[in-house]
Amino acid sequence: MNISNLLYYILNLIVEGQKWQYQNATCTNKRPKLYFTTLQWIAILLAVIFVLTNHTGLNTNIIDFLLSSLSIMTGLFLALIVVVYDKFKELDFNVEEDEDKINKVKSWNYLRQFNALTSYSIFIALIVISILIGSLLYGYQTNISDIQFARSFNSIDINLTIKTVFIIIVRFCMVYFLLDFFILTIYAVSSLFQFINIEMLSKKPPYSVNERMVLSDTKTLKVKYPKLSIIAKLIIFFIVMGIIAYEFEPIKIAIQKLLNIN
Repeated sequence: MNISNLLYYILNLIVEGQKWQYQNATCTNKRPKLYFTTLQWIAILLAVIFVLTNHTGLNTNIIDFLLSSLSIMTGLFLALIVVVYDKFKELDFNVEEDEDKINKVKSWNYLRQFNALTSYSIFIALIVISILIGSLLYGYQTNISDIQFARSFNSIDINLTIKTVFIIIVRFCMVYFLLDFFILTIYAVSSLFQFINIEMLSKKPPYSVNERMVLSDTKTLKVKYPKLSIIAKLIIFFIVMGIIAYEFEPIKIAIQKLLNIN
């Protein structure tokens, strides 16, 4: 694969990923006026706040945790894409009713949305992983609060200026892409839920059930597991009381501080 093809595929992935963050299942939503969605602008704002308030960046423990989490999520998403593609091949578009046609179009678009958002989130995760690995190797200990503005043009350190600007941009991108990854994950899970929900609603049971004949979950638990249900409730009760007793002093001190402030 040459560079031109690779760039085309990446740009196409970015365009589709951006599109399906604001588009609905019937493709009737318009593109945001400021390109980014509301959640993306919130992510940008939080990334700016992080850069301004956290002058040293992330520590090594958080970086290791993020690397492990993103690697697991990337593998999971790759497996889900394969599963969803198999579901796509099972879609039957031979329907006659208008409502069924609309539902089939929605199911098709939900799968397209899931594929685009999941693939885009994998791409974002790879970018974040690359930034995190680079942070471990270079510049993660740089404290930008130690750097001062030059008082004159002649006292400007070009190398230090370039390094500082680069570190700020990298930290901003890292936080923004990380937040965008979670936003994409929420979108992808929502689209997958909508697809499964539509398909399940299209195959309802042809009969109804008398509600009076159905036991509630609480009654079923008492009937099927009478002793175990009581034991489980007692265990939960003692666990909660143990946590409260263990944390009683810190809670008491925190409440006293709040009362003193007020």
